[in-house]
Amino acid sequence: MTDSPYPPKDNLVNNDVYNGLRLRSLQQLAWGIEGSVGQFTLILARCNYASLRDRLIERLREICQVEIRLLVVQESRKTLYTAIREEFGEDVLGCVMVVGLETVQNLAVMLTSANQVREEFRKNFAFPLVLWIDDEIYKQLIQVAPDLESWAITKNFAIAKDDLITLLQQLAEHFAIP
Repeated sequence: MTDSPYPPKDNLVNNDVYNGLRLRSLQQLAWGIEGSVGQFTLILARCNYASLRDRLIERLREICQVEIRLLVVQESRKTLYTAIREEFGEDVLGCVMVVGLETVQNLAVMLTSANQVREEFRKNFAFPLVLWIDDEIYKQLIQVAPDLESWAITKNFAIAKDDLITLLQQLAEHFAIP
């Protein structure tokens, strides 16, 4: 037996937590994506930490049987629908994941626009769409795009307590005054 706090790599999917990642929720997200290929499904992946989100996406690409295409939304974008369409077109065989919404200059305008054209998503995007959002974006989505939010399946990804403590310690060391 080893002193490592992490399970062996070949047993990752069966464990609830590995390196702070909620693998059961991640596996459920993978199944949701795989089960939605060929039809529009909106999935909100709630995660408040970019580093955790990036690790989750990396791990998801390993365990998901579907190709995952990633769109990093530019801060100057005004419409989500157009950003996706211009980047990938309408014929995506796998899944599209969107990150970077927290950097959009006028997110309320983007979310309101997405709410207004929500039927266009359903008509023209025959693939699962995963929006990686934090709690602040989620609150804004509920306020300005409630109809779009009501279509979504939401998966929550919280950081493990030990990882949060480590992250806070690293940030404190980084910003410590010498």
